[in-house]
Amino acid sequence: MTKNKETQRGITLVALVITIVILIILATISIGAIFGDNGLINRAQDAKNYQANADAEQNQFFGDAETAINEALGGKGESTGEKTLVQAFKDGEIKVGDYVNYKPEAHDPTTVGTSETGYTDSDGISGGTDQTFTQDPNTTWRVLGLSEDGNHLLLTSGSPIKKDGEDPYLVLESAAGAANCVQVLDKISGLYHNSALADETRSMKIEDIERALGDMTVEYPQEGENGTGKVYFTDDESKAQIGMTTEYPSYTYRDGDYKLVNPPVKAASGEKVQADAWAFMYANPGNGTKMEYVPQRVYDMLFADTTESASFAKSYWLASPGVIAYSDDAYFGPGAVGDGLAASGYGALFYSGGGWGAVGYAVRPVVSLKSNVSVKQVQKIDDQTESKWSTTGGQEYGSGNLDDEGEPN
Repeated sequence: MTKNKETQRGITLVALVITIVILIILATISIGAIFGDNGLINRAQDAKNYQANADAEQNQFFGDAETAINEALGGKGESTGEKTLVQAFKDGEIKVGDYVNYKPEAHDPTTVGTSETGYTDSDGISGGTDQTFTQDPNTTWRVLGLSEDGNHLLLTSGSPIKKDGEDPYLVLESAAGAANCVQVLDKISGLYHNSALADETRSMKIEDIERALGDMTVEYPQEGENGTGKVYFTDDESKAQIGMTTEYPSYTYRDGDYKLVNPPVKAASGEKVQADAWAFMYANPGNGTKMEYVPQRVYDMLFADTTESASFAKSYWLASPGVIAYSDDAYFGPGAVGDGLAASGYGALFYSGGGWGAVGYAVRPVVSLKSNVSVKQVQKIDDQTESKWSTTGGQEYGSGNLDDEGEPN
């Protein structure tokens, strides 16, 4: 009997250990099922986002159908009593930075080549000169503000658009890139057009950012007053400076200088080009500190990087070409956001002395909605999430000087 009792106690101990091990395994499986990448919590959030987008798409479908019926009846697509997005924005019901359920039409990929971008891949960095962009159906959309005339609501993508492949940037090079930049940027942005909802889809300009922040006044230096240009808010009585302009009001070509033409040619000595570039600082390039005058929503949408490693800047082109003049040269570029600045003429691709550069940044589209688009057709989304913008800064793909024939060497 004593021997049987010892055996029973041994079996009970083994059973207890096995039970504990099983409980640990079950607990591990349960934690993974709940908190893992594909766990219940993440799947519930995905389902919530899916349902919100599905509801928004359904409402947009019925809104589009209503517009089509009105157009067929001669009503020119005007909404039947629904408040327009423009009015909702003016009433404060929709604000800068809000997510909305805008959906572009399907578009074939867009390719731009050397004749448009000037990019020759002379250093063999990209392995080719054709650059292809494909519409990303997961792109989010946020309210940028009203158009200059106040009759259209402007939207922009939640994050800059990257091109296909490992290299995410649109590369522009030399005189051709500077001269054709607006055409190229608008062409790529057209991937996100919806003809039923938008009057136009184009690249972002520095003026779009200006209106999102508040009207600014740009005072360029006058002849003989170099270095006096400044930028300040129009309604700022103290004229506190928030930006600066090109140092010199103009540049006079010297013997041997090249003009910005395609292809570039040498300019006649004494010919003058007007300088018109300006910039404002939205962050301190040293530590990424946001400037106090930039509203948080504007900063988050247009400037703040969503990666943990970057200090402050998403870098993308602006369709705002300008001329930057200094005592020794004139610089030509499309304009860009990066390095703590939003500027026209930034990202210089061509120099009066014959220097050239190949520079890459992402693309930021702007959608100008039709004035009669209603809150039923394009709805605000309260709980929208978006993927992180994982690539920061720009990149230089080559540089050099022109030979006597105007060709890079």
